[in-house]
Amino acid sequence: MRFLTILIPTLLSAAFSGPAALAASQDAPSNPARAASATIQSTHFLGIGICPPWKPMPTSACETAVHQIADALGHRLSIDPSDQTLLINASATTEGLVRVMAQLRATLTPADRLVIYATLHAGALDPSRPAGPDNDVMVLWSVEKPAVMAFAIAEDLWIRASDFAAMVHDLPAGEVVLILDACESAALTPLFLASHPADDPERPDAVVTSAKATQFANTTADRSLPLFSKELVEALGTKADKGTLRDAVTLAAERTVAEARPLCDALRATSRKDGLDPTGCYQEPVLADPDKLLSAMVLR
Repeated sequence: MRFLTILIPTLLSAAFSGPAALAASQDAPSNPARAASATIQSTHFLGIGICPPWKPMPTSACETAVHQIADALGHRLSIDPSDQTLLINASATTEGLVRVMAQLRATLTPADRLVIYATLHAGALDPSRPAGPDNDVMVLWSVEKPAVMAFAIAEDLWIRASDFAAMVHDLPAGEVVLILDACESAALTPLFLASHPADDPERPDAVVTSAKATQFANTTADRSLPLFSKELVEALGTKADKGTLRDAVTLAAERTVAEARPLCDALRATSRKDGLDPTGCYQEPVLADPDKLLSAMVLR
């Protein structure tokens, strides 16, 4: 589990290589029914931020990131404060997550869009194999570090990424957009699209991840924020008069790639000494939007 702070590995990931890569990642929907819906009447927001105290990332970083993203998206997508739900640190336990998902199941309708933003630690459950849909765990809140990862799952301290995806698929929203800032996060993208057995083939979904499946998710040099989250907040502020959520995400991705390079160059020797592949630090966010949802989400 890792999320690469400027000097310390930690847990967030994704991959965007600029506009060309984004265009290549956004295929035409295979099912016409999955196209962005004109019947969406309101947008809801679920923000999840988990920086446990036994990780080097300060707990305040996740709290700040969630509040900043909630404020930025709330303003640009006209999300009513009453339609925003935040799970931050101590409230983001398995019990808290299950409770909030039950509330959303009872609240959302096919006329609602749900945007989920999550910044947390994640990674391979079995470290001998690459992170992937069947081999990934999401670290929820605990005051003490679990002694054994398998026990953390068995005791419901942490959650398998596939189980979290099942909760998301079970929500009755008309559209779902997931923004995940976590290490190796693109490894989880298939879980939120057609490859999950609980996927609704009629519901449009989009996934933005902060790093490729083999990459760390960096933090800012002062560790105050996850890097991609910081760039997304700034990009949402930059597109002051026009544009879509896709425009803001593209700009944030380009800036993340540019900002990560000098940070990673400075860490090459340290990464090798710690037995890490230094190329995994060169973060590239990834967009999977087969239904072109982000292009239809006009910023206000």
